[in-house]
Amino acid sequence: MEIWNMLDNWLDAVPIRGEAVESVAMVTALLLARALLLNVHFKRHPDFSIESKRRFLVVSRNVTLLLVLFGLAAIWAAQIQTLALSMFAVAAAVVVATKELIMCLSGSILRSATKQYSVGDYIEVNGLRGRVVDINLLNTLMMQVGPNPLVGQLSGKTLSFPNSLLLNHSVRRDNILGDYVIHTAEIPVPIHLDSDEIVCRLKAVLEPMCTPYVPAIQRHLENVQAEKLFITPAARPRVTRVPHDDKVYHIIVRFASPVSKRLEIQQAVMDEFLRVQYRLLNPRPQQAAHKEL
Repeated sequence: MEIWNMLDNWLDAVPIRGEAVESVAMVTALLLARALLLNVHFKRHPDFSIESKRRFLVVSRNVTLLLVLFGLAAIWAAQIQTLALSMFAVAAAVVVATKELIMCLSGSILRSATKQYSVGDYIEVNGLRGRVVDINLLNTLMMQVGPNPLVGQLSGKTLSFPNSLLLNHSVRRDNILGDYVIHTAEIPVPIHLDSDEIVCRLKAVLEPMCTPYVPAIQRHLENVQAEKLFITPAARPRVTRVPHDDKVYHIIVRFASPVSKRLEIQQAVMDEFLRVQYRLLNPRPQQAAHKEL
């Protein structure tokens, strides 16, 4: 008790307000606690992947920031109340001026509450596609996927969008099923090309590449359906035809695969389609003569 009394007397004697000293001490303690927690956690789990470490760093940083904000609000509560009462007329103007900031914070709260995505997920928001690498209270950073919608590989560029987009736009997440993904590719085809021949060739490439994974994926989908009560799609690959207009029709290729294999399978299907399309658009002279007969 004597030590605390001496400390209070010292704070009263110092020209610096006690709240400022308490704020500095609180922020320092939280930063030291975070550093210590990260050090101990990573030493206890040396086999963590880079994605897991990155996810833990992001979560710990955001939690620390929230604790700092709440702590500062609690320390300066009396001063904030006095300031709020004296500046009530300015409050409305501040809200208008910080509208975008408030929307970003609201979007961040929405993402956390609904668990829309986390670090490492493949998402698309308002036409922006990529793999999430960082999330904070104001924006989300991701590595770009594309630029073509049929290309799912990382382009090497980063994309950043404000979390306010989450309030007005839907979020598409590819890897909702964990290590597996249900992937769909839509291929426009000239209307005069024979769809039977194209679909037959695409199935001949797609099914042998997907069949080895079907049993494991089917078991995984059944577990997901039982645990999360999701209605899961079929694991078997499918190739379907959809009319579009008088110039093209669409071939829809849908298959289930491990996340790491979907680009390889999709590219094999696309390569086969281009080969078949070339043969159909450029028939050999013998085939043309045979058709004339």
